[in-house]
Amino acid sequence: MPGTEQTFRLNWASFGIGERRPDAGPDHSIFVGDLAPDVTDYLLQETFRTHYSSVRGAKVVTDPNTGRSKGYGFVKFADESERNRAMSEMNGVYCSTRPMRISAATP
Repeated sequence: MPGTEQTFRLNWASFGIGERRPDAGPDHSIFVGDLAPDVTDYLLQETFRTHYSSVRGAKVVTDPNTGRSKGYGFVKFADESERNRAMSEMNGVYCSTRPMRISAATP
């Protein structure tokens, strides 16, 4: 935001609580922990997209008051087998300056 140290994040509107886009299909997500403070949604997404074509998006969880990263996030995949591969292949891989800790995301 201009004039503040808080970062601006645009959230696109959704269809409604619990609703999904009809073309979305199932989501297969992983939890990504131990993220460096400078990791953005885009950086996290591209770190995985370079290896897995079915990546749908990524979200770094931030503190609502400060806008700073809480050090973890989630990556969504369209393909369950790619999600499973990413859980083993990307664990310990660096994103920015830290190795990622990856596990299954619980709904």
